[in-house]
Amino acid sequence: MNFWIHGDILSRFPKVKIGVLVCRDVTVKGCDAGLEELKRKVIQEVAAKFSSEPMTQHPYIRSWRETYRSFGTRPGDYRPSAEALLRRVLKRRGLPTINTAVDAYNAVSVKYLIPMGGFDLDRVVGDIKIRFSAGGERFLVIGASEAEETYEGEVVYADDVRILTRRWNHRDCDETKIMEETRNIIMFADGSEEIPEEAVRMAVEELASVLNRVCGGEIITNIVDGNQRRFHI
Repeated sequence: MNFWIHGDILSRFPKVKIGVLVCRDVTVKGCDAGLEELKRKVIQEVAAKFSSEPMTQHPYIRSWRETYRSFGTRPGDYRPSAEALLRRVLKRRGLPTINTAVDAYNAVSVKYLIPMGGFDLDRVVGDIKIRFSAGGERFLVIGASEAEETYEGEVVYADDVRILTRRWNHRDCDETKIMEETRNIIMFADGSEEIPEEAVRMAVEELASVLNRVCGGEIITNIVDGNQRRFHI
């Protein structure tokens, strides 16, 4: 199995860089006291940071909003995942409690303002790639009872049989969601063209540390970009 970025994506977004984390033999739980404390600290930090600074002026948020516009998605209607979480925090709704694996990447995503997501690796079929959709591809969002269809030209994560994430990092697929039964995980940190590689690397390293503490397992990480388009999982 490989993760790779399609050449057409790199032609349009040559400076994109994706942090990849693979964790095997994990134990996913419903919650963790230490992780809840991390979430509280992250909420305090970002609330203080954006008490006077408009979130849409932050370079990472602004960059992802421009990226969404470039492939025909209105960011006011469908927000990049890090922005959506940040808005939730600033509205004093906190961070959701789903399970230790998902909560870990949500907390780190908000801390670094870098979109993150993850899949149950055992439910993925074939390679994982970032590509443009041809349109009309089925997608079942987490928690939905009916499938949607992609539009032509939107950026998606996909495996060999399904769309895994629509609008690059807006929402993940129900069929590959991480649950307490999950034993092998792959996670991604999406660095837009304006986000430095070092920021993506730091975010992935912190995610690896948090995930190892709350879920255990054996972890490997990498950065995939125009210089290294493919990573063997």
